[in-house]
Amino acid sequence: MSKDKYKMLRIFAIMLILAATLIMNGCSEMSVGHLEETNADGPEGRLGEMVTIPAGSFLMGSSYEDGFGGPEESPQHRVYLPTYQIDNYEVTRGQYRKFIEAGGYDDPNYWSAEGWKWKESDYIVYAGLNGKFWKVVRPNKDEKRSQPEHWGAEQEWVGHGYRHPVVGVTYYEAEAYCRWAGGRLPTEAEWEKAASWDEKKQHANTWPWGDTWEPEYCNNPEDSNPAGGGYKTNQSAPVGSYPKGASPYGCMDMVGNAYEWVADTAKSYPGSQEPFEHKGYHFVRGGCWDDGPFSVRCAYRGWYLPPSSGGTGPGDSDYIGFRVAR
Repeated sequence: MSKDKYKMLRIFAIMLILAATLIMNGCSEMSVGHLEETNADGPEGRLGEMVTIPAGSFLMGSSYEDGFGGPEESPQHRVYLPTYQIDNYEVTRGQYRKFIEAGGYDDPNYWSAEGWKWKESDYIVYAGLNGKFWKVVRPNKDEKRSQPEHWGAEQEWVGHGYRHPVVGVTYYEAEAYCRWAGGRLPTEAEWEKAASWDEKKQHANTWPWGDTWEPEYCNNPEDSNPAGGGYKTNQSAPVGSYPKGASPYGCMDMVGNAYEWVADTAKSYPGSQEPFEHKGYHFVRGGCWDDGPFSVRCAYRGWYLPPSSGGTGPGDSDYIGFRVAR
């Protein structure tokens, strides 16, 4: 064999080894959880970047070992979930604007029967967390709803741009957007697994990044990140502004920034020592920008009425958002 042919064979063999190594590395990364950029054409283009969460069981709820937790978070229990996908980021104002401009508020096919009835009504519900609520007549009751009640400039901070999470949305609006986008709201279990579960360690983190509170890892009153307004400033931040706070699967902003609607109605876990069922209420998860370490834990459970966008009045009704699953 000539020297030239020998060199060519060696180069070809090296290239084969490198290709095999890259394929193996890619497969091992995807087996834990991987990002998928959805097709920008057709209905699929309505979905954002999603993370695939592989099938398997995880520990849901609180064990009280972190020194936090209430009776609504116990007992900690194991839940099996098949493979699913969930948004890497909360749905943004820019994404939600597309739903509005596409006529999402005019098409009942995207809305539940209960949601459409609410959309056509002339009232607003202000509801405090876990119970209190009251109705008021919409100031623009003669106009059809065509956007979230707190979509406009009355939101109390400056620079609430298209990359910020959409907030001030009711359960019905979040549900309709998800259907339009080709997905659904995540279940409570899907949300918590994506937020807390470390598959390698087989451990449920207290916060997405681990079991030690790090105020700079999420949007909360104690962080100094200018994206969230800085220290002691309560406002949302553009999604993805706290990369160190990513969950083990890589999901961003699972805590802080905005509460997130999930599909489940509010009731206790099986085997709870203090069972409860708040009929008509749905869970919200993750806490928001003005919550401390207790409420921005992965296991924390709050609940609101579906027609509420959060808060106890017009100036405090803008902190619930959502993300899409499928």
